[in-house]
Amino acid sequence: MASSTHRITAGLVFLGTRTFDIVRIGNRISMTLDWLDEQTTGLRVISDSEANLHSDHFVLKIEIKQDHKLAALDQAAEHFLALTLSQTDPEALPDAELALSVVAHVLRSLHASLAPDYVQWVHPLALLSHAEFLEAVTLQDEETTHHAPQAEIIPITQAQAGRDRLPDIESTNQTLQARFVSRQENDQDAGVAGALRAVFREPSEQSDTAAPQVDDVRESSEILRLAVWMMTITLALFALPIAASLTVINLLRGENLRLASQTAAMTGLFLTLQVHGATAQALQTVQALLG
Repeated sequence: MASSTHRITAGLVFLGTRTFDIVRIGNRISMTLDWLDEQTTGLRVISDSEANLHSDHFVLKIEIKQDHKLAALDQAAEHFLALTLSQTDPEALPDAELALSVVAHVLRSLHASLAPDYVQWVHPLALLSHAEFLEAVTLQDEETTHHAPQAEIIPITQAQAGRDRLPDIESTNQTLQARFVSRQENDQDAGVAGALRAVFREPSEQSDTAAPQVDDVRESSEILRLAVWMMTITLALFALPIAASLTVINLLRGENLRLASQTAAMTGLFLTLQVHGATAQALQTVQALLG
């Protein structure tokens, strides 16, 4: 429906009277985000027609509006299921590529279960019918179909598809916005379909030229990171070399509470064995168990 630096709005249009379960809609969206490796952290139901879904990077506002007027539709929609996606951290750099990908996949998931009459993309004039949206989100390349021999179909696993992101969606979306101003109305749906089709066609994160990503073990909460440093400082009182090593790991890879807890537990175990003079006996027992 509309887009800005930190917010993108799209939705589903229903011309007839429908009943909606806001909780089921939120749960379905949550499953879609988890499938995309965008883990949800909470669903807050405000009313029967409004809810907020929080994830690692985004906040998705779900609204069910009645008698909603659309710019590209002559009559008012009986119901409009609006999806407004914004970043969790307003000060973070906007990732339009990821945001548009999330919105497109959520629309496809809801479209399959709710079967709306129209789908509103991120531009006010980008309105697709039920059949046009189905055609737009299919993983087919029209030019390849018409001009190239049929290629072997390689199945895509759910994990691979879930990690797919938009290849050039930012530039595609900007081009689409410019075309809406100058193109005639009968060409608008084809442009939107092409942009949506690009969402599901090519995985940009799995390109051969992409640099390998290092697993981020840093805790997401500032309180948990502070707890790691407090545990490291406490550990330094009993075993300074081990605490120094843990400090280096915290600085290089990030604060991880599980690693700090395991380090403290193992250090406490060996300190206890050393105090009671049972270190050698414990090592002999371990050696006997290992054979």
